[in-house]
Amino acid sequence: MSLSRDEAAEALRDVERTQRRSQSAFSYRGAAPFFMLWGAIWIVGYGTSELSPPNAGWVWLTASVVGTAASVAIGMRMKPGKRASFDWRIAITWLASVGFLSSILTVIGHVTGDQVGAIIPLLIAWAYVVMGAWMGWRLILAGLVVAALTLYGFFHWHAHFAGWMAVVGGVTLIGTGLWLRRA
Repeated sequence: MSLSRDEAAEALRDVERTQRRSQSAFSYRGAAPFFMLWGAIWIVGYGTSELSPPNAGWVWLTASVVGTAASVAIGMRMKPGKRASFDWRIAITWLASVGFLSSILTVIGHVTGDQVGAIIPLLIAWAYVVMGAWMGWRLILAGLVVAALTLYGFFHWHAHFAGWMAVVGGVTLIGTGLWLRRA
């Protein structure tokens, strides 16, 4: 039995769709531990900002340094078969985002801690959406949810915005990590 030209073309499209789904699932599972790690860091950082504002600066600095080191360690410990190859697009996106955020904050001048506490997650949400364009729709959805919850908390829970972000933002990232791990 031979395949017609249309049947062969359809079979090739099926293979391509399966390959794309496989690559997305692989990327999701690789991203999962990072979401869970940074969700925990958000709980600690924003929780400190809510409950002990005078200590928030050094806690955030320490948590960010530890989180960055842990992220590097997680990336290095991934098995070679599971480790995604280094993608300059992602690195450039994050570097451009940090530069953009620093520039905006410099131009704006004095901003409150709550404003910075909203701008950073919004920038991160934007980066998730952009990375989702390459890695799959779940990252796009995660970015949109983080952005929506950040904006809602900033405008509707402003008196306890840091507490809102600790619970809602941190749990959202951890939940996203668990969701991605199951993909």
